[in-house]
Amino acid sequence: MTAARPTMASRRLRPLAPMVLFAASAAAALSPRPITGPWPQAFPAKDMCSNCGLCLTSVGVRSVTSACAFLGKGMSRAESMEGSVHGRTRQYTQHDLAEAHFGVHESIVLARGLGIEGAQWTGVTTGIAIAWLESGEVDAVVVTSQKADDGFAAPSPLLARTVDEVLQGRRVKPSLSPALAVLDEIAADASIKRLLFCGVGCAVQALRGVGAADGVS
Repeated sequence: MTAARPTMASRRLRPLAPMVLFAASAAAALSPRPITGPWPQAFPAKDMCSNCGLCLTSVGVRSVTSACAFLGKGMSRAESMEGSVHGRTRQYTQHDLAEAHFGVHESIVLARGLGIEGAQWTGVTTGIAIAWLESGEVDAVVVTSQKADDGFAAPSPLLARTVDEVLQGRRVKPSLSPALAVLDEIAADASIKRLLFCGVGCAVQALRGVGAADGVS
């Protein structure tokens, strides 16, 4: 018995397997990866970087050039987002410049919290976050916690699902915080449809620029 001679078709198909493997490995090599180098030297915005956490995630790093508040058009992108976020742009006249200064709003009020123990400035932000979470208005809240015993000098982002977790974000942390480092966690959780994010302006702009994950508002 003699072995069948390989046909022209089989000879042509043989190289496909290694070619497919090569293509897959090349695509993986080109996929953006979270930045792990020293801050701020290894990050795109360099000395302007606010360490918001965007580049520490797979979701964020691939959109950094268009979402980062310190690259390209920078914070000026905020005005172009207003129409999609609020349904309209700023409306003001020379006699009423409120929206020119404070952005799109319905009203501006002074508010006082309910005296949450351990909170700062009466805990108004923490109180709003708890109310929205308990009422089902949002599925999760991003707050800035802190590493044990390190105080505000070691802020740590937390994707809070319970009141106790929200309370871990009490008090102001006057230091750079990688609040967006939870983006991959948000994107991987299909149960999160509505998110409340507590953070500074440049991080909020970056979050809106990335979108966090499809289907999350």
